[in-house]
Amino acid sequence: MAYRARITPNRLTALQAKIGIVVASLFLAFGLVMAVVIGMETSGSEPGLLIAQAGFLLIWIAACVSIIAVFARLLSIQRNPEASSLLEARLEDAEDSSAPRDQDFDFRLRKLERLKADGLITEKEYKAKRRRILDEKW
Repeated sequence: MAYRARITPNRLTALQAKIGIVVASLFLAFGLVMAVVIGMETSGSEPGLLIAQAGFLLIWIAACVSIIAVFARLLSIQRNPEASSLLEARLEDAEDSSAPRDQDFDFRLRKLERLKADGLITEKEYKAKRRRILDEKW
């Protein structure tokens, strides 16, 4: 049987994400202010230093924007505000899988047959499990 895992953050993670967005925004503003201040102090006769400063500024902006985007995505996928842990994991039956149900039965029966042929299960266990598989709704 195929399963799909769904993991959702709860309130604590959402609060941390909001704080993270604020902190990353402050870092972004701080980096821009520092770039302007340092840029004013750097003379135009040092092109290598200006290139290094511009590269650092681009990396700083990309990092801050990436952090903000990750936290914003975490907030957008929040679905269960009453969760009691950091993450809620739930397995759901994936009825919408692309493989037909009878292929699943075929796979399980063949796997069971291999287990019996390899001597990993007894004849009694084989028959009981086979009966359970065949009794399931197709």
